[in-house]
Amino acid sequence: MARPRSKAPKASAKTHDLAGIVTLERVNAPKQARSEQRLQDIIQALEALLDGRSFEEITIPDIAARAGCVPASIYARFRDKNSILVALHESIHNRQMVQIDENMRPERHAGLSLDESIFMIFRNLARHYTRHRNLLRPAFLLGDREIYERAANLIRQASDRIAAIVRQKTKAGSHDQIDKRVDLGTRAVYALLQQRMVFQSLATGRYMPANDDEMAAELVLLFKRNLLQDA
Repeated sequence: MARPRSKAPKASAKTHDLAGIVTLERVNAPKQARSEQRLQDIIQALEALLDGRSFEEITIPDIAARAGCVPASIYARFRDKNSILVALHESIHNRQMVQIDENMRPERHAGLSLDESIFMIFRNLARHYTRHRNLLRPAFLLGDREIYERAANLIRQASDRIAAIVRQKTKAGSHDQIDKRVDLGTRAVYALLQQRMVFQSLATGRYMPANDDEMAAELVLLFKRNLLQDA
């Protein structure tokens, strides 16, 4: 007898861009509109479940129930639970790339001081890692090359956008010097945010920030000390 479909509420209605997802080796690309919608439902289901639970706690039957299908429908599209995670990471990464471009447009920072701009940028990044911790942490711990390549591309893009803002607001050194210092500072910021994400509630230092705003303030201090050294 066929298993009845769950009456659980649907996952987040935010649509995922499937263009990049269907090119992943772990995903069986849909050939019909109905199959494409099923793929969308499954990815949305995992995203919704990760909003309140750790990836380790979530099972394929949980995802199927949330998506309104049976586990066999998931295995028709994905190899395993990790494959759904990689697909979801692809979509979240693409959203983040768009958000970085939008939030770091120089004209959006024209009326702000350097400190205000950098704080706003780092607070947004800290909030992103906090909000998506249940997705990003297991994704980083998979040891997956595609995930690491996406993360590296994102950091390089952020470094480029931040450098444009800093050049607009400071006379400290040549453009090459600024770009190199911004790049080092940006990589350090991401490393600390990733460390905080992986260790979660465990203190990795003696003086840990209590929230995203305090974390952003510490990152600004670190970033500016590197930027303005010997300026």
